[in-house]
Amino acid sequence: MDVLIIFVLYFLIFAAIHSLLATDHIKSKAERLLKEKFRFYRLLYTVVSFPTFAPAFLVWLKYTALTPLVYRIPDWLYPVFLLVRLLGIGLFVYAVFQTDILDFIGLKKTRRETESELITGGAYGIVRHPMYTGGIAALFTKMEMSQLDLTAASLVSIYLVIGAFIEEKRLVLTFGDEYRRYRQRVSMFVPIKWIMGLKLHP
Repeated sequence: MDVLIIFVLYFLIFAAIHSLLATDHIKSKAERLLKEKFRFYRLLYTVVSFPTFAPAFLVWLKYTALTPLVYRIPDWLYPVFLLVRLLGIGLFVYAVFQTDILDFIGLKKTRRETESELITGGAYGIVRHPMYTGGIAALFTKMEMSQLDLTAASLVSIYLVIGAFIEEKRLVLTFGDEYRRYRQRVSMFVPIKWIMGLKLHP
């Protein structure tokens, strides 16, 4: 079987499991079953992600260099790609630290969860989904992109974008007009409104 097909199948299995565990229906069942231990559900969700993603990751790691090269950026574009990649990684890290690393992996509840506080500043004032933006930027600024690289980057990006739209529906239900106003002020992935704001207020 073609390595690209194998990778896609493994990734779809991961995406299905990951998405299923994130649904309100499954989380409600888990809360009834786990009771007070439900506070560790996010940690369980994080832990389960590793073995379910591992098959796709290992296929990519082993075969990416063996699939045909799609492009290699010219030397004069290297600084641009490097800058975009570093900015993407920086935005991702900024957002992770802003939301609290322990909360991010599920080891504790932060004020954001216990008090239903909507974070709109910092990285979340640049774009509404800074982790996704940073991740996608890093994925597509590889200096050499093989067929498997491009397949992986595209699938992950599509999954993140779909996840972001689903997440926004939940946030509207949770925060109502507060989130709608935030959505009007801040761009979803590309920081166009933030950049325009810098131009208007130098």
